[in-house]
Amino acid sequence: MTKNIVIVGGGFAGTAVASALEKALAASNDQEHRIILIETKSHFYHAIGGLRSAVLDWDARIMVPYIDLFQNKKNKVVQASAVQLEKNEIVLDQSVEEFGDRIAFDFLILSTGTHYPSPAKASALTYEATHANLKSLRADVKSAKSIVIVGGGPVGIELAGEIREVYNDKKITIVHDKDNFMDEASSPNAKFRNNLLNLAQKNKIDTIFNDTVDLPTDLKDNFYRPEAGLVKTKSGQSIEHVDLVLLAFGNRPATAWLKNSAFGADIVNENGYIKVKKSFQVDHAEASNIFVLGDVADFKETKMAYRIGSHVSVVVKNLVQIAVKNEKPTAEYKKGPDAIFITFGSKQGAGVLPFFGGLNVGSWLTSSLKSKSLFISNSWKTLNANEPAAKR
Repeated sequence: MTKNIVIVGGGFAGTAVASALEKALAASNDQEHRIILIETKSHFYHAIGGLRSAVLDWDARIMVPYIDLFQNKKNKVVQASAVQLEKNEIVLDQSVEEFGDRIAFDFLILSTGTHYPSPAKASALTYEATHANLKSLRADVKSAKSIVIVGGGPVGIELAGEIREVYNDKKITIVHDKDNFMDEASSPNAKFRNNLLNLAQKNKIDTIFNDTVDLPTDLKDNFYRPEAGLVKTKSGQSIEHVDLVLLAFGNRPATAWLKNSAFGADIVNENGYIKVKKSFQVDHAEASNIFVLGDVADFKETKMAYRIGSHVSVVVKNLVQIAVKNEKPTAEYKKGPDAIFITFGSKQGAGVLPFFGGLNVGSWLTSSLKSKSLFISNSWKTLNANEPAAKR
């Protein structure tokens, strides 16, 4: 009888573990298990390139179809949303072919990632709807003469950089609730934060620190056009003649659906992250067959895509040991060194390499390693799809 290994979430972590697990099962000559990936969207959204699509039509490059993710056709991608976790099955928001509205699992991997305002993440479920949203955003950005970006973390800075590279004449203001870009928790390197500030000043980006925008109470989207062009801050400052306000904050784990699971709220901490052991098994006595990886895992580390590879190797090794070899899991996760690259368009940026306590690097290296390509090719390779020709 076939046993199901179900993965919930088809982002960077979900697709990476799906691909690696399929290879590992094949290498083990396993005929017993099949992999089922449950994903809400019709296409993988390469979030690292999402911000560039706010100004350039990169939509076809950053959205990758799931149809060729698996090489063995017994493994499947199911487009639906997981709405309930039971002891040995996932309840879906709709009925799907072969399974109905429930998919039983012998093993489960939770890789639901985090929510974030678009275009950093996609909210629409289909290629057509996502493309329409991005096209509309590009038109709004193009027509705006003055733009306020709320949030001075990585997304806010990179969004400002993408807009500035294409539109040199627009007034851009970043409002951030800390005393400098980022914050000390995610980036304790003071020189790096100052390098980002210097980049912003060099590119005529206005900044308001230790403050935040007084947002409309009925705000339902990731952007809005302020009434009479007036934006007020919590401290009482006024920014006049603003055409567009873009939100670049609010990252939160996509785990609300787990609060009423068979395990109760016990598997989720107060911040919404899933409690996890070093083996990547969920930290609950009755959930040894459930794994978690990626941004949604409650590890004390920065939530960066580059960490996923080391997450996946532990999950795959342990799952194969348990499922195929009937052994106890032996692999344990050890947090890797911290590194970060913040792009500012395709040619500029700043970064910190994990050497000598944190080696600061500038635009040339940041551009060479990240800014130009935004790692788009990696996602097309992971999903076994043919990448379209690049264009700017």
